[in-house]
Amino acid sequence: MTHTDEHTDGELLTAQDVSARVGEILGAAEREAREMIAAARGEDDTETVARELHTTIDDLARALERLSLRFDAFEMATASQIEELGRAVHAAASATLPTPAPPQAAHQFDYVTATPAASPEREETPQLAAARLRAIDLSLAGYTRESIANELAVSIERGAVDALLDRVLIG
Repeated sequence: MTHTDEHTDGELLTAQDVSARVGEILGAAEREAREMIAAARGEDDTETVARELHTTIDDLARALERLSLRFDAFEMATASQIEELGRAVHAAASATLPTPAPPQAAHQFDYVTATPAASPEREETPQLAAARLRAIDLSLAGYTRESIANELAVSIERGAVDALLDRVLIG
């Protein structure tokens, strides 16, 4: 699924696209720099330049691989922290709610609005839990439904965004 940014006309690049473009740009810049140095020294040893360039590209590939591994580890740690935060928020919300009705009561009642209280739904994935928290945060900051939907569409599918916003936002 590709996403477009409202500030650009094109599609957002993936991490692989960015790394490929960075590699191309760095490779071209290094070739030009080596050619200038060789011309300034009066050298014409293209085999040496090619060998040094190959080593540099291999170094860049290894560095990008290490960066990719670090990013994967960061993503896993962040997802874990978001999941823990979701559990903490749920526990804090449960602690502040009045004691639940006895098991024989079929429905809870919201005394503030004089309507039956909707039971909170459990999110299926940490991504949806994180998106729910983000939607609440953005709505409290005064963002419009459309702005919140655009923000959340980066991380979850648009259909899931609409369903989530229907549950989170009132009106």
